[in-house]
Amino acid sequence: MAIISVAEPLSGALRIRPAQPGEDDIVLDLLAEAAAWLHGRGIAQWPARFPAGSVRTRITTGAALLVEDGPRPMATLTVDEDDAELWGTDTAPAFYLSRLAVARHASGAHLGYRLIEWVSDKAAERGWQYVRLATASNNPALRRYYEHIGFEHVADPPHARWPTSLYQREVHPT
Repeated sequence: MAIISVAEPLSGALRIRPAQPGEDDIVLDLLAEAAAWLHGRGIAQWPARFPAGSVRTRITTGAALLVEDGPRPMATLTVDEDDAELWGTDTAPAFYLSRLAVARHASGAHLGYRLIEWVSDKAAERGWQYVRLATASNNPALRRYYEHIGFEHVADPPHARWPTSLYQREVHPT
C-alpha cells in the first residue's frame, strides 16, 4: 500500500504526490542533480545516475514521490513499508525513507526536514512506531544531521553493498 494515492498539500503552494509512469526521468534527474552536488563536495554516496529500472519499480508500487511548487519539481523521495534487505525481518511497523533529493533551486528552505516530518506524521497516522532510513556511513555531516533531528543510530550492517548506517526515529500515534 502506497503512502499516498493522490496529491496532498505539503505547505503553501507545495504539494506532494506519487510519481506517475512516464515520469522516470524527472525522478532520475533530481537524484542525478543531488548526486552531482554530493560528488562536488567530495562525497561519493550515490551513483551518478540511478538505474532506470529501480526508479520505474518504485514508481509502479507508488513508493516514489515528487514534491512540486506549481509545475516545477522540487524534490523526490521514496517511502516503502519494508526494507528487509537492510533491516532484516524486524516486524516493527515503520516507513522506510530513501532517495530523498532536493533540487538545488529549492535548497535552503528546509524542505528535506519538512519531508521527513511529513513522513513521520504519516507513520503516526497509521499508528506505526518508526521512520527508518539508511545513509552512507562515510558521510559524517549527514549522520550528524539525522541525529540532530531525532534519529538514533541502530547499526552498520556488514552485509550492505555500500558503507551503510541504519537510523530510526520513533513516532507517536496521533
